[in-house]
Amino acid sequence: MNKIGLYFRKEKQEAILRGDTSNAVVDRYFIHGFQAIGLHLSETPEVTPGVVLLYARYGQMAWETLVRVCETDDEMLKAQALVLLTHAFIIMGFITVAQLYLLKVCKIINKAKLQFLPVYGRPAGLSEQAREDAALLSQVIYLENYFYLTLGGSAPAMTARIEKEFRLDLQVSAIQ
Repeated sequence: MNKIGLYFRKEKQEAILRGDTSNAVVDRYFIHGFQAIGLHLSETPEVTPGVVLLYARYGQMAWETLVRVCETDDEMLKAQALVLLTHAFIIMGFITVAQLYLLKVCKIINKAKLQFLPVYGRPAGLSEQAREDAALLSQVIYLENYFYLTLGGSAPAMTARIEKEFRLDLQVSAIQ
């Protein structure tokens, strides 16, 4: 999970590693999505009919559960799911499609006004959930900059609001 920049709190990580598709701890989309991506990241000996069948099975289950995720009102869940999909397309070499899904993520984040800090009151301590949410928003900033700097994409503008909050309000600066 860390190889692709997503962070999940401990209970979710354990559920993903167990392959728990009950939806009790983590949405089953992440189980299927990581299974499909894992085939690309692992060192499979060779492409055999069995491996192709696994790709097809995990890919189909991921797409079916992604449709359900995108129909929910949970904007953070949708954004997390689409960031995983964006990474999957990058890994497979479908950069243009990855950029389109990153655009969808940015639209979700901006429409829902997702942010690092609460609008009112003091920020909560860095709970596991707050860390998971912050890691997602940070990853979106990173991805937009990655597309710009390494793949000739357009200048980062979609994440400007959350990047400003990241740099100014959180007072994140370079290590000196």
